[in-house]
Amino acid sequence: MSRLVTDMGSMSGDSTSEESVGVMVGGAALQEEGGRGGSPLERSTPHLPANTTYRVYKQRWLVLLTVVVLNISNAGLWINIAPVAYKAAAFFDVNITDVNWFSLVFLFVSIPFCFISTLSVNQLGLKPAIHIGSILNCVGALTRAVATAGFLPTEVVFPLCLTGQVIAAMAQSFLLFIPTKVSQLWFPETSRAISTTILSMSNPLGILVTQVVSPLIVTEKENIPTLNYVFGGIAIFSLLTTLVCVTRSMPPTPPSHSAARGERDRAPYLQQLKETFTSVPYLLLLLALGCGVALFSSLATVTQQILCPLGYNDLFSGVAMAVMILCGFVGSAVTGVAADRTKAFTPITKLFYGCAAIFAIFMMEMFLVPGQPALVTISCGLFGFFGVGVYPIGLELAVEATFPVEETISTAFIFMSGQAQGAIIIAMVTLLSRDQLAKYAHLEVCTGGESSDLHPRDYSVSLMAIMGLLSFMVIMIIIFFNTPYKRLEAEKASTSNISSSSSSHSLTATSGYGTEGVSRNTTTSSRVSRNHPTVLPVNITETPEAEEEYEQCHL
Repeated sequence: MSRLVTDMGSMSGDSTSEESVGVMVGGAALQEEGGRGGSPLERSTPHLPANTTYRVYKQRWLVLLTVVVLNISNAGLWINIAPVAYKAAAFFDVNITDVNWFSLVFLFVSIPFCFISTLSVNQLGLKPAIHIGSILNCVGALTRAVATAGFLPTEVVFPLCLTGQVIAAMAQSFLLFIPTKVSQLWFPETSRAISTTILSMSNPLGILVTQVVSPLIVTEKENIPTLNYVFGGIAIFSLLTTLVCVTRSMPPTPPSHSAARGERDRAPYLQQLKETFTSVPYLLLLLALGCGVALFSSLATVTQQILCPLGYNDLFSGVAMAVMILCGFVGSAVTGVAADRTKAFTPITKLFYGCAAIFAIFMMEMFLVPGQPALVTISCGLFGFFGVGVYPIGLELAVEATFPVEETISTAFIFMSGQAQGAIIIAMVTLLSRDQLAKYAHLEVCTGGESSDLHPRDYSVSLMAIMGLLSFMVIMIIIFFNTPYKRLEAEKASTSNISSSSSSHSLTATSGYGTEGVSRNTTTSSRVSRNHPTVLPVNITETPEAEEEYEQCHL
């Protein structure tokens, strides 16, 4: 048996309406368009009817690429001093604790700016938030470059460089919190998890590159200005990319029902905050995923300081972090594909989080053993695969737990929790450190003769305290966490309703080829242009399932 489907053109004589031709699966249509969109206007998207044709646009890849480049640039600014901390301390003529502020300001500044950035996205939209973030990122990078250019008095170099770091830290809140928002607005349900994975891993990618590149650039303390010039150039490139590629906040037509409904049904900002912080599953994710972010952030900051007293040089510390992040990419790809196919967000999150805690403890045990570079590298890789790999799916799970709350809100506060906990962990690492054990004194490669005021430390007590914290978090998340998938349930309910509506409003007409099926979609005009119809034969088997999955168009 064959069924004819007629693809109709646009409605004529009415500039306020737009007709879409797409593929209907279970009543919902999805179509790919190559342009940057047209009418209806961007802000009319929330008012589209429930049974609209959903579209995906090629511009989504430009938006994704831009956010990736911006996060790589911002992550590099955040962490590029950490792998060469002792050389930076000698260049600025400060102690190692002062140098740690280049990383710590990112943790502290992001906490108040979390509210500012989420409110900005809520009120202004995605495009202004991305542009604000790119401008702040560029200004911060150039301020650092100017500070170390060599024509300023010595006493203002460090304060001005740190001021540039604060400005770059402001940018982080506008860039790091938006992966789930970009995925929700620009990508269909079938690829949201993988797009969130790509976007979320752009920050670790920037850290990976920086952990390796910084020690290669800064072979002696006089190379610190060169480091700032390199990352200043990257920031300028990312700003230009933003201006060219990010031209709107959302596509003209949403890619999914939840994208249309979410933008239409948003509660006021304060009400969304209330709904978020009264969700027990979300609060558990806030603590557990925040702890994971905190551990990663603190390790990126202090790994070199922990390993150099045991004879591991700057380059090895950077390579160990790079291995961790590379394995995290693999883990993220595995979780992203698995989540897109199975939608089993909770089991995947629990499995990976539990394994991450086990291998994190193993990794920190190896951090206390000198002369074992292979074991240190392997343990970093195992932790990265599970610990970094769980993060993007955890963000998607947070959106599912809080839907229809703004996606940036659920993401931002998890990261804010991570930044706050990260600041605590870094402070704990510093405060619980002790004088280096005498038996390891001959191994240290921290100071390298740069300054007699710099002394390596023993961090064994600090690492044991972190192990205890991780043990508590993994028990809490595995035993107590459970949540319904609110966004997926809403989309399933919508698909069911649309299918019923499509069936009741379908028109049938006999012809020499079989039966013609057309679904009506209400628009602002009742006039339909029938120019250039295309008749497509579609083979349909005589089963209830196949009856729903056929190509169809909207009038």
